[in-house]
Amino acid sequence: MPKSADLSWIDEAFPIPSQHSLNKSVRDIIAKEPKHSIVFRNIGKYILSLKGVEEPPSKKRKAGSEKNGVKKEVKGAGDVGLGKGDIVITVKEISFSIPTRKKFSLLLTNSSMSAVNAATGAVEFGVPWSEIQYVACLPVPDKAARQWNFCVFPKGAEGLGDGSADALVFTIPDGAPKTATGDGMGAGHDTSTYKSLLVAVFDSLLDRGTRVLEPDEKVFHSAVPQSHRKGEKAFHVKAHVGSKEGYLFFLKNGIMWAFKKPLIYFSFAAIESVSYTSITKRTLNLSIHVAEERGDAEFEFSMIDQEEYAGIDTYIKRNRLNDASMAEARRAKKHNVNGKEEEDGEDAGNLQKALEELEDEEEEDYVPGKDKDDDEDELGSELEDVNPDVPRAKRAKR
Repeated sequence: MPKSADLSWIDEAFPIPSQHSLNKSVRDIIAKEPKHSIVFRNIGKYILSLKGVEEPPSKKRKAGSEKNGVKKEVKGAGDVGLGKGDIVITVKEISFSIPTRKKFSLLLTNSSMSAVNAATGAVEFGVPWSEIQYVACLPVPDKAARQWNFCVFPKGAEGLGDGSADALVFTIPDGAPKTATGDGMGAGHDTSTYKSLLVAVFDSLLDRGTRVLEPDEKVFHSAVPQSHRKGEKAFHVKAHVGSKEGYLFFLKNGIMWAFKKPLIYFSFAAIESVSYTSITKRTLNLSIHVAEERGDAEFEFSMIDQEEYAGIDTYIKRNRLNDASMAEARRAKKHNVNGKEEEDGEDAGNLQKALEELEDEEEEDYVPGKDKDDDEDELGSELEDVNPDVPRAKRAKR
């Protein structure tokens, strides 16, 4: 491969963030075996031809002028104008951990959110507001200084099925937003902290009906005290996937696994059933089975502290996640995961109606004299043997 060979076509054919993993794989293969670059380029040309682009451009096309040190760039057909449009907020020195671990300037325009290289002013990666499916602002666990992680899930990046896209994760500190500038500072938003400012700006720029999701004490909170922040409730549950330690967050309309790559978001509509396995005196495992159309896969989270059982079980039963017969009802009326309150209320009403109809059917099928305990499987017995104070739990019907 010639020394001056241009590889910008890779970003055109395999755009970031939607194809971040594939983009990196192609670059790695070409770096090790340059002779394969022609084959991959031809594949890239074919992909772009399907999108209506005849030839991958050899260089990035600049559009517009610099503003606040940001070069507005158009990378090609795979890009939807990252960094373009009116700048609402720029926040310098923001630490990203996914898809890459580095500090960038966070650029929020009226069309997209982007990570900007502070040295060059170039957009490194980002996502248009129209392509964002879920957003959550979660407290960073086990840190002496209070921090929050913004988790942004582009469409297809929720970690289910065979999607290869990654979520975007960046960390914001506590305190006043001293490094934030832009017209959004004077748009009636709460500018007292980084968190209040960014939540307000995200809510205003995300597509209608989508809002930043945050933990709610009324929905779920951890039973394990925070030794470094006494009296303050935690919202995370420590768990493992294999040898990888991470955190589960039980949110309003879904369960999130964070902050190790890949992040996973289980919306209620995607969940077939939830069950407990490997019960011991100190720990338990939580298994989440996703629906067939989302990959028909089982995700097991292990080494969860027994103290968290009561809160998790209450959350699961309240939302009927351990009842596989309710899976179709959840999918029939999908929750608006980041929806506005009035829309959430409508969804909740529909779900409640479905639950009541199911309960009416169960009452019709009731046989007098049948012992209620006959419906409970060995899991309830296991839990009772381990700890008689722990209520029995029903294993999900498969």
